[in-house]
Amino acid sequence: MFRSQPRLRSGAAQILPRILLTSAFLLTAAGWGPAVAAQTTSTETTFYVSPTGNDRWSGRLSQPSADGRDGPFATPARALAAAKGSGPATVRLHGGTYRLTAPLVVDASLPGLRLTAVEGEQPVLSGGEVVGGAQLANGLLSAPLARDPGLDVSIGGTGERLRLDAARSGDVTPGDPRSGWFPVKAVQSDPKSPGSKRQMRLPPGVLKAGWAGPGVRAQALDRERLSDDLLGVASADPNGLLTLGGDGQYPYRDGSTVRLLGHPDFLTRPGEFAWDAKAKRLLVKPPTGLNSAGAELVVARQPVLLRLDNARNVAVEGLTFTDVPWDGNAVLVKGGSGARIAGNRFVLVGTAVMLDGASRSEVSGNRMEHLGRSGVVLAPGSSDNRILANRISDIGEVRFFSGGVMGAGIRNTLIAHNDIRRSARYGISIKNWNPQTVNSDNTIEFNRIRDTSRQTADAGAIEMLGRSGNDTRSIIRFNDIRDTGGLATDAQGRWLARYKGFGIYLDDMTSGVTVQGNLLENTGMAAIFLHGGDNNRVSDNITVMNDGKDRFLRLEWVPSAGPAGRMHGNVADGNVVAGPSAKEQVVNSLSGGEYRVENTQLENAAPTAEAAGVASAARAANAPAGGRLLDRLLAKKELPLDRVGPEGMR
Repeated sequence: MFRSQPRLRSGAAQILPRILLTSAFLLTAAGWGPAVAAQTTSTETTFYVSPTGNDRWSGRLSQPSADGRDGPFATPARALAAAKGSGPATVRLHGGTYRLTAPLVVDASLPGLRLTAVEGEQPVLSGGEVVGGAQLANGLLSAPLARDPGLDVSIGGTGERLRLDAARSGDVTPGDPRSGWFPVKAVQSDPKSPGSKRQMRLPPGVLKAGWAGPGVRAQALDRERLSDDLLGVASADPNGLLTLGGDGQYPYRDGSTVRLLGHPDFLTRPGEFAWDAKAKRLLVKPPTGLNSAGAELVVARQPVLLRLDNARNVAVEGLTFTDVPWDGNAVLVKGGSGARIAGNRFVLVGTAVMLDGASRSEVSGNRMEHLGRSGVVLAPGSSDNRILANRISDIGEVRFFSGGVMGAGIRNTLIAHNDIRRSARYGISIKNWNPQTVNSDNTIEFNRIRDTSRQTADAGAIEMLGRSGNDTRSIIRFNDIRDTGGLATDAQGRWLARYKGFGIYLDDMTSGVTVQGNLLENTGMAAIFLHGGDNNRVSDNITVMNDGKDRFLRLEWVPSAGPAGRMHGNVADGNVVAGPSAKEQVVNSLSGGEYRVENTQLENAAPTAEAAGVASAARAANAPAGGRLLDRLLAKKELPLDRVGPEGMR
């Protein structure tokens, strides 16, 4: 294990050789090599697809023939069908929008397939329903729509489209995540429960009976804001009782919050939509500054655009995926191995890519933005995968329980060089809920993470959950983490800002993790939180705290786990801690068991006014506050920050 040597300044020259050796071992052990990418040979067959094509043609020509008798296919599905049995094949898509009403499926009969764009062109795979017949009157667009639009509607022209928010109850202040919520009181049908999972009580006169029914949803959070529920509204009693269409994840205690979405009564702000269930019409207040004349309205319908089903060595490159509902996945890799999802754009989708039981696959160099939920999700059973150099932003725009990269029950996974910004909850999260979701041998390194926990609390920019208490043999190193929020309410419904937001969060007995050489600035209550867990090593990190109440290291046992929740063998060594009262801010132990804190270097730094704010979204600059301070701190460790983010991958 690398240990700090102050006289040698713990420089990058000492650290990087260890990185390269470890990374080389990880990739070799996983069997990485040329087989990861789809193979191309001189004998491969190429099929072309174009919006001006014809599915009765051969698909072997890029452009229609002079006699009009042959040319490209019109649909990607037809090209995939033709590629079966043809040996190694490439399907090239010309620019244009291909609207899908069923997922494209690539199975084991298409090994080595390459699905890609024609060079220089931008094909778009859309799961959206275009809503026609819109009329503008008095600043309101109205269009016939027979089916409930859900929560994913967009507007725009031939270029970029914008996500519309479902019309929200309450008074909303743009940019303030605390606004527009109703605090509630618990409904206790069972004296042993702190509240109901289906009912809550609002003040009399807030609700209207007509707010229940099709097209209206409730977004509700317990006061700790651990997770949000998106449920239908079964009844809305004007006397105050709100009944949801299903159970939430947690009981709604006093101080929980709720807002209703999608009813025409709420449609008062630009950039929102509602659905009139009786008239069967979509209603839109166009965003300010948008020329709504000729603007296209699209409802996301298709839950999966591309499914790789036990496929091998398939490459997907250069495509744009859009118009997928918040609970869908643009690309679903189910089983199989050797997939490569690279250089694509995902916009206005739920989750961009899900690997479900896939192995030896790579998701790299993609842009993922304006996500209804998450960027990349790795489901249990996925192993030996690489998530590299993706730019993931505006995460959890519909469902808050989300992350740039989410995983559970994974092993031998490398998550590196990603740029992750503006997340409702996590930057990167790896969960171990039960014996079926045990994680091990994962590495998270060289990621740039900004502005997380914008809507929730009890979250980390990087989080690991470890309820099985196993030795995870995992590494979190050389990540640049700044601006962690944390938002919750108390039992009276009062807002708590910067509450239970952490930079690196090893939760619920996570053990055997090396946390090394990370830069953490303005990361809330604690830069690094060990919540239960044994034999974690925290070394050579640099922390800049803006608030005197914050701590570098927090240790807290897990009493609900009994003896297993007591902590042993945790060590912090050679870290650099800067804050308004640095000496007092090094550690906060709440029955943290046996631990050691050694060779800490302290630097006093004046607090910033921003530390008391709700969130740090206003901080657009990459550099943390106090550039000269950061220069001094980096001189103590010389962390390899030039390797951070997509541009640092080499």
